[in-house]
Amino acid sequence: MCIWCILAISACATCEISAQVPADYQQRYETLVGKSGATLFSALESISAVGYDNVGYDGLYEAYKKTDMDANGYLLDMYSTCRFTLSDKCGSYTNVCDCFNREHSLPKSWWGGGKNNCYSDLFHLVPTDGKVNNQRGNLPFGECANGGTLPGGHALGKKGPSTFSGHTNVGTVFEPDDMYKGDFARGYFGMIVHFGNSVDFTKSEGATMFSNSSRNISAQNHYGLTAYSVALLMKWTRQDPVSTKETNRNNGIQQTQGNRNPFIDCPVLAEYLWGNKAGQPVDHADLEACGCVDSSYTSLEDIYAEPTDYVSRLASVSLTPVWGGFTLSCLPSNVQILLFDATGSLLQREQTNLPEITVNIPTGFYLVVLAVPGETRPFKVQIQ
Repeated sequence: MCIWCILAISACATCEISAQVPADYQQRYETLVGKSGATLFSALESISAVGYDNVGYDGLYEAYKKTDMDANGYLLDMYSTCRFTLSDKCGSYTNVCDCFNREHSLPKSWWGGGKNNCYSDLFHLVPTDGKVNNQRGNLPFGECANGGTLPGGHALGKKGPSTFSGHTNVGTVFEPDDMYKGDFARGYFGMIVHFGNSVDFTKSEGATMFSNSSRNISAQNHYGLTAYSVALLMKWTRQDPVSTKETNRNNGIQQTQGNRNPFIDCPVLAEYLWGNKAGQPVDHADLEACGCVDSSYTSLEDIYAEPTDYVSRLASVSLTPVWGGFTLSCLPSNVQILLFDATGSLLQREQTNLPEITVNIPTGFYLVVLAVPGETRPFKVQIQ
């Protein structure tokens, strides 16, 4: 039975154009097609280092203006809902919301704290509430029982004994808020491909999550992660897909630090190293579904045999979330609409001549791909 429920038709209004992966990075991600295993890891290591320029620990404050600040001038803190400005830097603190500091989400004790490039890399160094940061300390990430504790009020997350299935012997862990678990997972993936061959992340408590002792990156040791980390972080990246906030942060880091995190642009790449596609060659269709490369009608010939023109027909299309679904506006004629779930599985494909439709679908995260001859355009959407 068709899952599309068409509820409305209207004339097109002014429509927004969503952000795309930069063209030069699309070209780099194209080179991953057909690669697998250690060859894929090495290629990602190279891509993650393109343009990298260490801003330095003191330079983080200036960088946060582009990476972690909302439209009202407040910092976006993944450990609290406090409203910090850049003038609210910690010294001392007593309560949640007293001040913020620069949190190594990958604790610096895990590699000995040396002030190498890793020390001030923006992909794992985020502004956080000082009190909550202190409570987290250098605990590994994990999942804990409802009885986990943290300071109340505006604090996010909790700490307590690990209750993660199959890994209850990990001990005390810090569990971030659900809305940021995928962010931290993809940050860790990006750090391991960028620095795993140059930084040993397994000193002290880091051995719970990282297995790259002496920088021995191999498939046998999960490309630098422990079995616990693979299970936990893959769960988180699947359950919490990339958000607009995370995409904007990736763009801001490129503007300041110069590089991008491939696992934010193309989350499916984690599946090829640690997930259900491990060992398989990267499929172009998966990168298209992520929206990190342009469509190739060689691989989508079941949709259209040949492009008939090169004038964009999809640039004006907008997707607006509504309760229980989403509305697509400014649709061109004979457009194909493809719906994928969070794992990249195709759920439905329909064609319409209507300029606007509303689609009702169950709660969850989805990728919507529009296709006309010679052109595709992806949208990510969360249905609540």
